[in-house]
Amino acid sequence: MKQIRLERINSEIQKSLSDIFSNEINDPRVKGLISVTYVEITNDLSHCKIGLSIFSGDKQQDQVTFDTIVSMSGFIRKALARRIDLRIMPELHFKLDDSFEKSERINKIIDNLDKKGD
Repeated sequence: MKQIRLERINSEIQKSLSDIFSNEINDPRVKGLISVTYVEITNDLSHCKIGLSIFSGDKQQDQVTFDTIVSMSGFIRKALARRIDLRIMPELHFKLDDSFEKSERINKIIDNLDKKGD
């Protein structure tokens, strides 16, 4: 039962964060498409790991966007508290998720091997 509740909370946080990134952050340093790839809240609801993929076409800009989001975590946490009814709003811990980028590189390598094999 508890696991189902945690999964539901993770899902709610993920949806709400996506909306916050799309509609509430107006900082000019935040550029590109921000995707919330995963949310993992601890059993005691005190901490929440959040994976972000950022696509701006420029790795340096992606890092600036990520750093800005991390520095805005207090604002994001308050915006999240307005949307989700939890007794205690967890501390947010953002992580840059580059799994999409890694899978693209692997696909390119496989494509190159396929072309060499022909």
